[in-house]
Amino acid sequence: MAIPDEKVDEIRSTVDIVDVVGDYVRLKRSGQSYKGLCPFHDENTPSFHVNPDDNLYYCFGCQKGGDVFSFVQEMEGIGFLESARWLAERTGITLPQSDADAEAASQREAIYQALRIAGRFFYRQRTQSERGAPARAYLSERDFTAETLKTFGVGYAPDEWDALLKHAKKEHVKPEVLHEAGLIIERNSGDGYYDRYRGRVIFPIFSHVGKVVGFAGRILDADADQPKYINSPETDVYHKSNVLYGLYQGKSAIRHEKEAWVVEGYTDVMALQQAGIEHVVATCGTSLTPKHVQMLDRYAQRVVLLFDGDEAGGRAAQSGLKTVMAEGMGAYAVTLPAGHDPDSYVREHGADALHAHVANTRSDLPQFMVDQAHAAGRMSTPEDRVEVQRDVVAAIAEIPDPNLRREYVRQAADVLDVPPGDLLVQLEKQRDELQAKKQRRQQRKKRNQQRNRQQDEQRHQPQTHRSQRPSAPRPQPPPPNDDVPATNRERHASPQPNETRRPPQVLPEERLLLRLMLEKGARMIRYVLQHMALDEFSEGPVRDLVNCLMRMYKNGDVRTERIEQGKEGKTLQQLAASVRVDAYSPSENWERRRNIRVPRMNERPYEAAASAMTYLKLDRVDEALDDVRTRLHSADRSGDDDAVTSLQNRLMKLHKLRKHVKSQAYLNAPPTG
Repeated sequence: MAIPDEKVDEIRSTVDIVDVVGDYVRLKRSGQSYKGLCPFHDENTPSFHVNPDDNLYYCFGCQKGGDVFSFVQEMEGIGFLESARWLAERTGITLPQSDADAEAASQREAIYQALRIAGRFFYRQRTQSERGAPARAYLSERDFTAETLKTFGVGYAPDEWDALLKHAKKEHVKPEVLHEAGLIIERNSGDGYYDRYRGRVIFPIFSHVGKVVGFAGRILDADADQPKYINSPETDVYHKSNVLYGLYQGKSAIRHEKEAWVVEGYTDVMALQQAGIEHVVATCGTSLTPKHVQMLDRYAQRVVLLFDGDEAGGRAAQSGLKTVMAEGMGAYAVTLPAGHDPDSYVREHGADALHAHVANTRSDLPQFMVDQAHAAGRMSTPEDRVEVQRDVVAAIAEIPDPNLRREYVRQAADVLDVPPGDLLVQLEKQRDELQAKKQRRQQRKKRNQQRNRQQDEQRHQPQTHRSQRPSAPRPQPPPPNDDVPATNRERHASPQPNETRRPPQVLPEERLLLRLMLEKGARMIRYVLQHMALDEFSEGPVRDLVNCLMRMYKNGDVRTERIEQGKEGKTLQQLAASVRVDAYSPSENWERRRNIRVPRMNERPYEAAASAMTYLKLDRVDEALDDVRTRLHSADRSGDDDAVTSLQNRLMKLHKLRKHVKSQAYLNAPPTG
C-alpha cells in the first residue's frame, strides 16, 4: 500500500536525523552540524557529516549522502516504503494499513510484520489471558514490576501446538512467512507446522532501533526434559552476532554514562534496569563478537563485563576483554561473588552495592588474565609464568591504537613484575606475526574474489569452444574534442576497464552555486543560468544537476526537495547532499588572489553567486589558455605558420575575454570580440 505524500512530508518534518543517525554513529557537534566516523566505509578520521537544519547527511570520504529516508534504507537494507514505515513507528505517526500488507511487502518487511504480530500476541497472552497465569506467577516471584515487563514486552506462549498459528491466520500472515521468521517449525511428515514456543515465558529481542527481530523462550516447568531457553534461529532480520538484548532500552543511558555493562542473561538486564542501572546489555546466547562491540562503540567509550564467578564465566570474560580491546574500546571485567549473578546480587544487595562492587573490583585485561592464571594454578612455575606473559602480550598486540598498546604494556609489566622492555620485544614479534597473518588473509580473499569472478564469467559465456570465442574488443578512448580544453578532457576522461571510478570532483565555486540554487530556488536558478552556459559546469553529475534545475525552472515547477529525496536519481541526491551538508563559504583567497569581492553567502547570496560565477568562468578561460599555449608551442615547432597565426589570434581573444570576466562586465552586457 502506497504512503500518501502528506504522510511522507509529516515524517520528514517530524523526525530528527541526528537522533536517527545517532543510533548508528557516535556524533559530535561541529559548528552548525554534526560529524562522526562514516558507517558506510572504514575510516580513522571523521568525514561523515549530518546537517540537522536540512535533515541531510553526507560522507566526504565515500560520497554517500541523502536524507533520513535514504540513510535508513542504506543501514537497514530496505526499500523506501519500509524506511517510511520504520520512521513512522519511531515517531508515533500512524500510517494507513491493511491486514494484507505483509503479502504485498518485501520479504524482510513481511518477516518484521509477522514478528510484530507474534510479539503482541505473546504479550496479550501474559497480560489478558487466563492461559498466562503460570507466566504471571513466575515473573511475580522474580519481583519484576508491571512497568519493567511492559518496557521489555515480556509475554507468554500458550502450552499448545498451534496457538500462534491460529492467531496468525486471523491476521492474514501466511505460515511460510512465520516459518521464515523462526516462529514455527515444519513437521517431520511435511504436512504442516507447529509453534516453536509453547508453555514458555517470552522475551522479545529488539534491534537497537526498537524493531522485534526475534524471541527467547524460558521454560516454566523446571522438571521438563527440555532446554531452559529456546532462542530464535538465524533469519533474514535476526543475526545474534550483531544484536544485543537491552540496547534499545538502554542506549540513552549508555550514551550518558559513556559506559556499557555486559551481562549474560535476559533477566539480568531486566533486573538491573529495574534497579536503576540502565546502561546494561546482554548477548543473545552467544559470546561477545566484534560486531557487538562495534555497536556499543557508537554510544560508549568503555565496556564492563559482569559475568559469573565460575570457571566458565572467567573464560567468557577473558575472551570478551580481548574482543573489546581489539576493537579499540576500553575494557574491564568484574567477577561477582560465588553463587551470584547480576540479577540475584542486585535483588539481595541493591543497586548502590553493585555500583560499589564494580568500582572497587573492576580489572583491566592484564590484571584479569593474571588473576585468572593464579586462580587456575598457572603461575607456580617459570614455564607457566612465561606462557601467561605470552598470552597477555598476544592480547595487547591486538589493540589497534599504538599509544594504548604502550600503556597496556606498562600495566602488564607491573602486574607480571617483569621489565617493560622484555614485553615490548615480545609485542613487536606478535605485531609482526599479526601483520603477516593479515596479509595472508587479504591475499586469500583477493584470490577467492578473482576465482569467483572468473567462475561467474565462465558461467555467463556462450557455450562454445574456448579457441572459438572471439576476444572482447578493447574500449577505445573518445576522439579529442578541440572545443574542450585539454586539461578538462583529461579531468573527465572515461576510466579504463580495470580502473576504479572515482567520485565526481566538484569545484569549490560549483559547490557554492549548486547550494545557492538548491536553497534559494527559482530566482537564484534564473540568475545563475542567465549568466552561465551549461557547458561551463563540469561534465558529469554537476552538469546533470544544473540541467535538472534548469528543466524544473523552464517547467515552472522548481521543487528542489525532489532531488534531495532521491526522486531525480541517486547520483543527484548524493551530490545535492554533499553541497548542502558542507557548510561551504567562498574562500578568502578569491579576493586576495583574483581581486574578486567575496561576500558571505548568507549575507548577500546574489553577490556570492556572482563571485562564484566569475571564479568558475576564470577557471574555464585559464584552461582554454593553457590548451592554446600547448597547441601553439607544437605548431611553432612543426613550422605550421597558418596554425600559429590562428592560435595567436585565439590567444588574444582569450586574454580579452579574461579581462571582461574578471571585471564582471559579463553581468551587465554580453562579451564582445
